[in-house]
Amino acid sequence: MGNETPRRLASLAALIMAATAVSRVLGLVREQVMVYYLGLGADMGAFTVAFKAPSLVWTMVSDTALSAAFIPVFSELLVKGRRQEAWRVATSVSLVALIVLGTLSLLGVLFARQVIWLMAPGYSDPATIALAVDLTRIMFPLVLLLGLVAIVVGILNSYDHFTLPALGPIVWNVVIIASITFFARSYGFYALAWGVVAGTTVQLCMQLPAVIRLWEPGGLSVDLRNPAVRRVGVLLWPVVLSLGLVNINWFVNTIFASFISEPAPAVIDKAFRLFQLPQGVFAIAIGTVLLPSLSRLAASKLMPEFKEALTSGLRQVFFLTLPFTAFFLVLGKPTVRLIYEHGLFKAADTAAVTWALYFFSLGMSFVSANTLLSRGFYGIQKTWPPLLMGCLNLGVNVLLNYLLYKPLGIGGITMATSAVTVVNFLGLYWLLRREVGPLGGRRFLDSIGRSLAACILLAGVAYGSWWLLDAWLGRSNPAQVVSVGVGYLLGLGAYALCARLLRMEEMQLVLEVLRRRGRRVGVNSSSA
Repeated sequence: MGNETPRRLASLAALIMAATAVSRVLGLVREQVMVYYLGLGADMGAFTVAFKAPSLVWTMVSDTALSAAFIPVFSELLVKGRRQEAWRVATSVSLVALIVLGTLSLLGVLFARQVIWLMAPGYSDPATIALAVDLTRIMFPLVLLLGLVAIVVGILNSYDHFTLPALGPIVWNVVIIASITFFARSYGFYALAWGVVAGTTVQLCMQLPAVIRLWEPGGLSVDLRNPAVRRVGVLLWPVVLSLGLVNINWFVNTIFASFISEPAPAVIDKAFRLFQLPQGVFAIAIGTVLLPSLSRLAASKLMPEFKEALTSGLRQVFFLTLPFTAFFLVLGKPTVRLIYEHGLFKAADTAAVTWALYFFSLGMSFVSANTLLSRGFYGIQKTWPPLLMGCLNLGVNVLLNYLLYKPLGIGGITMATSAVTVVNFLGLYWLLRREVGPLGGRRFLDSIGRSLAACILLAGVAYGSWWLLDAWLGRSNPAQVVSVGVGYLLGLGAYALCARLLRMEEMQLVLEVLRRRGRRVGVNSSSA
């Protein structure tokens, strides 16, 4: 389980960053294939609403909730050498999840029409509503499937096995892309829905053998009265309620979007996919490594190391994500045009998605930081503070959506989302500081200030280089790849140079990890 230093955490995060990056890129390819074959009309809005219905449930009780409640307890038992008991806890939690999530999946299938009425009350076209209901019935079993995936991934992460879980989303995307490519012309959005279910099933099956190899003899036993199992339940409910409030915010966004237009939920979703790419790569990679480490440090009462690991993760997240806020503000429209504007996706769709992306990008770093702060609370097994912030955020989100969706349209909804993430960050940071003591605030603010200074240079170089090449090369697909790609590359180069000149610790850490990776690759190559 090793020494939990910031360099080790960064090194572990780098191991899975590449796989996560490939997954996110494939996710964008999936979105490109979707809009190429199926467009961004009312039917895509119906699919988006239908997909959000089970995702609302699985994110609450399957994904982060199960991981946040299960990993700290499972990891603590492993640290204490109580491996058989840890596996009995895993077996018991799996059985309860199978019953509860299976029941929720069945209810979602039976009451799909009522679900769609709640999710998109602004929809009025009978054909759009009927399609959304059908797709909801196909995809609601994802609640059960993804709940089992969450438990399997939690076990692997507790053993510091991160690579296979990071490869799962890659396979998931490949299956969906294949489903659309080969079957969308004949079966439309039904091919897409069944592809999502098939991809999730494959993702689960590919990770089960690794879990079976880790299994401890004597661990295959159900013991619902075990105090550790009960502790998982105690930790789970506040997280479920907290995530429920977070996802109710998305639910609120979908409701308001349905009153703007039938495609509006899909427009927001396509902007979110772009926003999620850098945010997901860095925050998920760092956060995935950080949660088991924080849990072990807290269990071992090593609070100075706990705080250093957490604050180092926060500084790294801001350092790595702030550049993409700058990129999306200056190169948002060229990026959307390059990625989406093909096939049935038109110029008007590009303008709509870009407008949503501008406002989304303002909260990017805070979304990533909130992931780490929440996992800091889960690491010390205190799950109520995120719930308290969730209550406040819900009220702020409803108010801002109501005030902004008419004057700003789709941008008002994404602006409200960004504002809520900032409020959530400030609240979580303050509450965690009260729990564990000072979190190096001055050092943190100094790092953000230097990153922002570097972002100013990035924005100027990125936009200037794109503008010159765009005017010279034109708007053909190869020309756009060159102009946008060069804009990003030169912008990143300017950011890295500025960070180096400013002697940013985060830059030095990234370079050290890359050099260590290079030496390791060289050693492996020579030994081969």
